[in-house]
Amino acid sequence: MGVAIRKKHNKLYLDIYYKGRRRWESLGLSLTGDKQQDREALRLANIARVKREQQLFSQEWGILDPVGSKKHLLDYCQEIAQSMPPRRHLHKAIPYIKEYGGNIRLDAVDEQWLEGFKAFLLSKQVLKQITAAHYFSAVCHVLRIACKNRLISHNPAEHIKKISEPEPIKVWLTPEELERLAVTPLGGKLGSAIKRSFLFACMVGLRISDLQTLRWGDIQRTPEPTILKRQKKTEKVVGVPINHSAWSIIDDGRLHHQDEYIFPELQTKTSATQYFRAWAKAAGIEKKIGWHTARHTFAVLALENGADLYTVSKLLGHTDIQTTQIYAKATDKMKRSAVELLPEIQLDNKVASLKYRKYIDGNSD
Repeated sequence: MGVAIRKKHNKLYLDIYYKGRRRWESLGLSLTGDKQQDREALRLANIARVKREQQLFSQEWGILDPVGSKKHLLDYCQEIAQSMPPRRHLHKAIPYIKEYGGNIRLDAVDEQWLEGFKAFLLSKQVLKQITAAHYFSAVCHVLRIACKNRLISHNPAEHIKKISEPEPIKVWLTPEELERLAVTPLGGKLGSAIKRSFLFACMVGLRISDLQTLRWGDIQRTPEPTILKRQKKTEKVVGVPINHSAWSIIDDGRLHHQDEYIFPELQTKTSATQYFRAWAKAAGIEKKIGWHTARHTFAVLALENGADLYTVSKLLGHTDIQTTQIYAKATDKMKRSAVELLPEIQLDNKVASLKYRKYIDGNSD
């Protein structure tokens, strides 16, 4: 383990050797040829070298990072946010962290501060409760990362009660609505791709992030076509058999390289919202549909057609089966089927005889 100052093209770098690996880290400092300025640049570079050595030593021996723990919460949140996609909640939570008091040091954040921040978010009339819940969870996630990276000794959010989120209303499509969408054209090259990929997702339950990155190499052809793909959100590998309807959507009768995208048109920043709105209207569907509607549709239709909860959970790649249970609660058909299995009571001369409407195994006992 070691850290040295290196110079390349008059720019200063830290040469870091740790656990058998070497990497260079730019210091953002340059040598100009002016003795006084160069002396100051080297002084700052040496301060950075010492701090980086302290951090590596702390990491090596499992003690707190003496430098990182002094960071301000706001600065650390911004640092973490840079490695996240723009749509993550932390990006939008940062202005509220700053307003409430983000200049607090990481090692000073405690349960009292978190409770105060939670009350602050809930007091904001411009924020819905579910939005406040997402922003608070984003801060708790940052603190978990800080604890994992040994910037703080413990996670103060570990025993804090989160803001309760209202149970979302799941929107899914019936088989009849799917048929109407299938026969309703959606114009343009992108529109056609959105239609194909959405209907395919209704058959396999993939998220839009996984549809966008789905390649022909992710499909195992034998013995039956099956998607084997690492989900972008959970990083868990999911295996989903492709039925005849789904295969007919993507099968163009051509040979494809394994690295080719199945839906290359989806590699665009153009929003699909306007396409979904126009498509649903043309098909006479009043529901507000989007990419996740396909995933909901897959889950509900699978359950309604006899798939058990555990199997659907695995097909969706859920890490917690309780997430899948939301779909089971949502479907009226399953509720009706459960009620229909109850015995029918007929009163004859005040004697109740039980007669079952349906038999689970098809035989009466």
